[in-house]
Amino acid sequence: MLLTIINGSRTFAQDYFSRILVSARAMEVMQDNEYTSTGYEKGKFFSNPLMLNEKPLDYNVFSLGSKGELTVIKGAAITGQTTHVAFYAYLRRNGNKVTIPGKEGSDPKQIKIEISEILRHAKPGDQLVIEPVRKEDGPVKRILKLLGDSC
Repeated sequence: MLLTIINGSRTFAQDYFSRILVSARAMEVMQDNEYTSTGYEKGKFFSNPLMLNEKPLDYNVFSLGSKGELTVIKGAAITGQTTHVAFYAYLRRNGNKVTIPGKEGSDPKQIKIEISEILRHAKPGDQLVIEPVRKEDGPVKRILKLLGDSC
């Protein structure tokens, strides 16, 4: 039992301090996700559901030059095991959706995307919007401000 308390405290402390130590750059990249609870949510939602190359997306280094396979995850409602979430990804510039040639219609079954295919059409200050296909996955919505270079 003591080991559980010690491990639990360490995990709590790591989580607590990782939130405090978020850099100014990461705070600038992370935008208001414009999500309001609907009551349809199902599953366990992570504070960072975005994965880049099967690792949590690092907001400190995410930039216009980022490359890799973007996926979105959540915990299954019953088992808690990680599952992929189908999503749409698009750019927004000055409040308007940016049309990307060949990507006018998103695939509703898309669970991964090569992020550089979208980012090559972006400009500094644009927003990358990641929205789930199903409303029950709403809490995974993320809006990232695209900065010119990584630190």
